[in-house]
Amino acid sequence: MVRPQTGVLITVSVLSGLLGGVVAACLVGDGLVTAQEPAGEVPAVVSAKEFRLIDRQGHTRASLSFNEEGQPVLLMRDEFETERVRVGISRETGVDVRDVDGKTRLILSVDDEGLPSLVVRDRKHRTKSFHP
Repeated sequence: MVRPQTGVLITVSVLSGLLGGVVAACLVGDGLVTAQEPAGEVPAVVSAKEFRLIDRQGHTRASLSFNEEGQPVLLMRDEFETERVRVGISRETGVDVRDVDGKTRLILSVDDEGLPSLVVRDRKHRTKSFHP
């Protein structure tokens, strides 16, 4: 006697779910519902004085802005907000990479005359420079 009641209960549940889905689709009408309308056209150019990439905790993890000299600079920070990578233009155009403590460990640059250099520092502050 338990077995026929279980079958009836399953059948009624499936039919109720199907009926509820059909009724909901008819009431909503458009089918797919989104919280925000999708963007139409993507702008060809976006202009700003600064761009910031913010993580889920609200911390700035990367920024593209201008330095004190008015030159563009890209900064990237780790999850602890320590600057780790800097790409910019100043007296020397270049890239510097920092460790978890924020200490500069690698500098790749090009001076005003177009001469490249590479500077590498270890944790004991021993420096090696390469100038071709």
